[in-house]
Amino acid sequence: MNILGVELNNKEAVICIISFEHGLFNVKECRTRGIGTNTPETSEGMQHFQFQFKKLIEDYKIDKIVIKQRHTRGKFAGSSNSFKMEAAIQLIEGANVELITNNEIKDNLKHNPMEYSMKDLELRQFQEQAFYTAYTYALSLNKSE
Repeated sequence: MNILGVELNNKEAVICIISFEHGLFNVKECRTRGIGTNTPETSEGMQHFQFQFKKLIEDYKIDKIVIKQRHTRGKFAGSSNSFKMEAAIQLIEGANVELITNNEIKDNLKHNPMEYSMKDLELRQFQEQAFYTAYTYALSLNKSE
């Protein structure tokens, strides 16, 4: 199973792809570390973002997209652009999308600490949350098997 972990910020979807089989995960090489939009306020900008995301899903045969949920209000609230990007991803035909809360990720890492650094996994530090999002989903699959 190929899982795409996503962390959304104001102008970009930071991504990490992992494959998960028989309780083992593997970080997959990807042509990009993030898909952005320079004009999230226009419909053309969002359509271009959605097209790029759909192409990535097809090219890497993604089975599940897991997005780190953002707060809707308060000091750490997600930007309006990040919610537009989330909607664009969710509206991709055939996309299997799930949201995972920050608390789920923290709880998962508490009970299943990582033995590797992002550098060991050949990921950039800014991809850490996207990786942890995919990793949390993969471990939830392992528990249900």
